[in-house]
Amino acid sequence: MGKFLLLGVSVLSAMVTLLPAKVTANPKSSEFLQISDGYLRAMPPGQTVTVGFLKVRNMSDRDCEITSAKSSISDRVEFHEHLHSDGMMRMRPRARVSVLAGETVDFKPGSLHLMLFDINVKIEELPHTLITLQTDQCGSYRFPLSIKSLIPSKTKEHH
Repeated sequence: MGKFLLLGVSVLSAMVTLLPAKVTANPKSSEFLQISDGYLRAMPPGQTVTVGFLKVRNMSDRDCEITSAKSSISDRVEFHEHLHSDGMMRMRPRARVSVLAGETVDFKPGSLHLMLFDINVKIEELPHTLITLQTDQCGSYRFPLSIKSLIPSKTKEHH
């Protein structure tokens, strides 16, 4: 009986040791997409629209398509891109964003970016906000975006 009890305790200990690796897996660093350098631009007073930037790296050998984005501060999040057309810079929405296997897509100023509409909170007072990206076959990714102001801080350092 003592041998069976010792064997049972050993097996249970081994199972408990392996369990946290599965429970604590972080989707932002999964086998598919890695998301980094994300931030939202703080809005000028009276504005209800802002833009978001981030990097999405496909760590897999499978192409992924980001099909939608959701935010805790906006009911409407879209993918937009700037294009040069007829000597003009134009912005247009995109339904999806492809992230090819082994490639990185930059959501950056003057290029591809997130547009958040109808924001009804003062985001400049938040440390960050949560965004969720949904993909076709590579999972869902929820992550924080910090808030960055375009206006320099009015505080001055004294030496």
